[in-house]
Amino acid sequence: MLRILLLLLLIATSSIAQSQLKRLNIEVKPDFQFQIISVRTLQSWTGLSDSDTLVLNFFPDFKIESLKVNGKKTGFKYSKADSSIRIFKGEIDKLELEIHYSGKPHQAVKAPWDGGFIWKKDTLGNEWLTSAVQGVGSNLWWPSPSRYDNEPEISEVTCVYPDNLFFKGNGRLKSDSILTNGLRKTTWRTTYPINTYNISLNIGNYAHWSDTLILNDNSKLSLDFYPLKNNIEASKRQFQQAKPMLECFNKTFDNYPFQKDGYSVVETPYAGMEHQSCIAYGNGYVDGYLGKDYSGIGLNFDFILIHESGHEWWGNSVSAKNEEDFWLHEAFCTYAEYVYVNCLYGNDKAEEYINGKKRLVQNEGAILGSLDSGADMYSKGSLMLFTLSGFTDTPEEFIKIVGDFYKKFAYKSISSAEVFAYFSLRIKNCNPAFFNQYLGVKEPPVLKVEIKISNGNSVISCKVLNAIENFQMPLFLKNKEGELRKILVGKESMTENLIGIGWTIQETKGYFILAK
Repeated sequence: MLRILLLLLLIATSSIAQSQLKRLNIEVKPDFQFQIISVRTLQSWTGLSDSDTLVLNFFPDFKIESLKVNGKKTGFKYSKADSSIRIFKGEIDKLELEIHYSGKPHQAVKAPWDGGFIWKKDTLGNEWLTSAVQGVGSNLWWPSPSRYDNEPEISEVTCVYPDNLFFKGNGRLKSDSILTNGLRKTTWRTTYPINTYNISLNIGNYAHWSDTLILNDNSKLSLDFYPLKNNIEASKRQFQQAKPMLECFNKTFDNYPFQKDGYSVVETPYAGMEHQSCIAYGNGYVDGYLGKDYSGIGLNFDFILIHESGHEWWGNSVSAKNEEDFWLHEAFCTYAEYVYVNCLYGNDKAEEYINGKKRLVQNEGAILGSLDSGADMYSKGSLMLFTLSGFTDTPEEFIKIVGDFYKKFAYKSISSAEVFAYFSLRIKNCNPAFFNQYLGVKEPPVLKVEIKISNGNSVISCKVLNAIENFQMPLFLKNKEGELRKILVGKESMTENLIGIGWTIQETKGYFILAK
């Protein structure tokens, strides 16, 4: 009965319409001296007949100079109390919305963690403007949908800026021209649904070089890189890591999801961000994370390039339906790091790599339902998926299931319940309680184990002390000869009789705490 209910959940939720914002156009003119922006945005909306009011989230730092619906001025309320615009549109289900506004956008102090605009000068003294607004939201600089999964199907961003610089945006370059007054006008266009926080500005003294990758179906993927001009040689050396990474993810999950828009990387003054088809990179053209060994096992690769590119599949293509589902972006993308290590270095090194994540887990609170669970949605989330793989017979079998999961939900916004339902249907002995234990409980499973010797054999008794109802997890045992045995353990105490002595719990095969 449970499997039938899970199947019905998948069918029902996957058929829900994804978006009401069909098309988005933004034209921005930044003033570098005063660090303000003047903006004109056009938005095409459909499916709005259920209400005569459209609500957009928008920071109260801007002055709205004009607002039109279908070419006519209309009534609206700009509430600074809840940072929203309420537009009285009448009983229509389609509208073209035009808003002109200007002001000083919030500036990030420690991007990308606090979110905002970053106005800087590069080492040569050139102006440099970038944005990173994942946590705070796109409403920091443009009027945005109030629903988290409302992704514009097509977006165009235009910048008018000093002609000695270059604007790199999401997607493909649509137009680029030098104006007569010392300014340049550049437009970039995306042709896939895009998370609103992924729409980014990057204006700087950029160079450009390109490459091509042949995909699994023999089609071509364009690769474009935009370092600052004084870093072009360093970028050509460091970004050689991009092709093996893309080949690994293409083979494991599916071809790069935004082929028509291409894959590109742009240098930023902050560490990095997964801006769709425009990966933000600020790792200093060194391996590790800002030059430090982030793996914990002495394995060096460019962490920012690999992780943020992994988000093209996990976060940008398969996206969270609501803010409380955001963990899936980071958990699956961090698991993709494990996949990358597996591709390049083999299963043993990949297992060592994922176990290295244990040192980063804080266990300060539940992950589920929080946008601010720190490193746990990354490290603990990926360790949960690694533990989940123990239900299957081989790591390769589980990685294939993850790839099938990606293919089913590519270009969709999904809920945590849909994730739980899918894997519970695909993996024997798994059910949603497994996910709720790791994501909804502060501590990971606390395992009490007793091993006794009886007549020259081992008797192992174990249970999970903090288990929720119906939770069970795979637990691996190993003897001195290297033989592995797998048992399922949960809330109720269970006993396993094993031939011989010297059996031990394999802590490297999952994430749990042994009770003292």
